[in-house]
Parts: sequence; structure tokens; C-alpha cells
Amino acid sequence: MLDVLPGWVVDDVTSVFSEVASYRDATPEELWHHTEDCAADAMWAVRASPFPERVLACLDPLPESTIMALRRLRATSK
Repeated sequence: MLDVLPGWVVDDVTSVFSEVASYRDATPEELWHHTEDCAADAMWAVRASPFPERVLACLDPLPESTIMALRRLRATSK
């Protein structure tokens, strides 16, 4: 076990701020490009899996809180 941590070790907050620094001042267009890149990577992983159809067929049900919020919005928009 180390008595002293190496100099490159930083606390969690510093680590997270360092990791997201390039996104903090990004334009909406730059952020959208990153979003597209993430989606493309996810689809590559799905297609590379042995059962892409099964993965793509999965749907997460909406939480009850979201269903209730949608009902409220629909009721007030009439």
C-alpha cells in the first residue's frame, strides 16, 4: 500500500471538472456533434453484438411520474 499518493492523483471534483472541461464552453452545435458521435458509437456496439435485433427491440417503460405529468399537460392544453 502506498503511504503517499502519486502527484497525478486528484480529488473527484477536480477529476470530473477536468473531464468535462471541453464541454462546458461548447456551442450547441458542438454538443450536438458529440451527441451524434455517441449515438453512432452506441449503434456500432449494437450491430456488433450477437443479437442486435433483440437489443433494438427493448423498450424502457415510462416511469409513472412521467405518465402522470403527460396526463396533466394534456388536460391543461385542451
